[in-house]
Amino acid sequence: MLIKKLTLIACAAVGMLASSFASAQTYLGASVGQSDNSNYCNYATTCDSKATSYKLFGGYNFNKNFAVESSYFSGGKTSINSGVPLGHSEQKKTGFSLAGVYNYEFNEAFAGFAKLGIARVKAETTYDTSGLPSYSASNTGNQALLGVGVSYKITPNVAVRAEFEKYNARTFSNSGTSGSNLSAGLQYNF
Repeated sequence: MLIKKLTLIACAAVGMLASSFASAQTYLGASVGQSDNSNYCNYATTCDSKATSYKLFGGYNFNKNFAVESSYFSGGKTSINSGVPLGHSEQKKTGFSLAGVYNYEFNEAFAGFAKLGIARVKAETTYDTSGLPSYSASNTGNQALLGVGVSYKITPNVAVRAEFEKYNARTFSNSGTSGSNLSAGLQYNF
């Protein structure tokens, strides 16, 4: 009797495990958008805080609701002019992120998602000061990452995706500049 119960429990566990692996799915994608680094412009006379951004991402769906996603991103260049004596500077941001993702399917094709994670952001700044040689500085730090978005499946494997992400530089230290990114792209599900 005990062997029958153990066999039944083992079969049920294997069945649940198999269905879990059947719903697991990896994905890759790319997106292009616009980043906004307006808090870098605090002391500027003129500022161009918006830049073209891009992102390459990949993820793993544990089931239809939960996934983990990593990405490499570039936030483009932010340019400011502060007049004499501060001059002109440009800041370029790049980084990697890792986030947990919650997906909610509205129907078979349309879904929404939210993400929470951490980003390792490198900000490279070049200063061109009046009457002095130009110089560069680099700052790398961890930032909290929040995001929301929607996706629409064109085919069972290809989806169009739009999302808004916010990077908060003050989460783990008192240095760095925060930013946001609005993007659209394609996702391929394997």
